[in-house]
Amino acid sequence: MEQGTRHTLIVTSHENDGVTIIKLHGSLSATTAEKGSQKIKKILDRGAKKVVVNLADIDYISSGGLRVLILTCKQLNTVQGGMKIAAAKGMVKEALDASGFHLLTRVYGHNLQLCNTQEEAVPAFKT
Repeated sequence: MEQGTRHTLIVTSHENDGVTIIKLHGSLSATTAEKGSQKIKKILDRGAKKVVVNLADIDYISSGGLRVLILTCKQLNTVQGGMKIAAAKGMVKEALDASGFHLLTRVYGHNLQLCNTQEEAVPAFKT
């Protein structure tokens, strides 16, 4: 982990083919989860329904960070939206796997999907 990234989080977003890409950089930990949740909520409140959360630049995730992802999925579910989580790697991917995050697809069905890359995630909304 890069020095100092455990306590920082940068959230950016852009549109790609009708899908909102939310890119996270830094860590999604107890100290950054609230900031991340607020920024993602603002993006969703602007009308985003098809969302890819790109975790390629997240080097650490805690249970608080997992909660942010779950709350995002719940908020999207209330507006018949969907979320793809893309590019998780290393300990972040391990944390998602160990927490049983993939089992949430039983609750949210096709509205939640783990994808290897952002390039895989965007077209997944069309299938």
